[in-house]
Amino acid sequence: MFFKKRRHAVPGLNTTSTADISFMLLIFFLVTTSMDADKGLSRQLPPANEQKEVPPTDVVKGMVLTLHITADDSLLLNDKPADVAKLRPQVVEFVSRVGKKHLISVDTDPNSSYDAYFRMQNEIVAAYREVRNRAAEQQYGRPYARCTEQQKGAVRTAYPQRVVEKYNLQQEGGTP
Repeated sequence: MFFKKRRHAVPGLNTTSTADISFMLLIFFLVTTSMDADKGLSRQLPPANEQKEVPPTDVVKGMVLTLHITADDSLLLNDKPADVAKLRPQVVEFVSRVGKKHLISVDTDPNSSYDAYFRMQNEIVAAYREVRNRAAEQQYGRPYARCTEQQKGAVRTAYPQRVVEKYNLQQEGGTP
């Protein structure tokens, strides 16, 4: 008995809908995926010193602006109630009046929200930007952003960003 090998034709794959399905998947993932930019505060830390111990510095009380966010997200400016919307002009006046020896002390309750902290930090940064713009306009006749790096360095030296944050390590908390 001889068996004949029959050649069976391999049926072709129906690929007409493959492109449609892959296009639909692409659209689905583009629509459902969020591409939001991360929010945050950009901070540049000072360079590390080679010294092991830094001697404590004495701070004159009149050169310190104290900001405190309570657990119910209210702002206290030098232990007096204040509005975050009115914080910028007060910081501008303080930094301009005191000069490079100023210090802004920030204290937040662990149960305060990040949003309140973020709004306060935005106002502080905007106040420094305004102070530096005014100084650059007075000294160089142009806004801070259009100054050369050397001019920007001189303005930053005249009005350094001196913000100190107190950390409460006893409690955990905070709401997003």
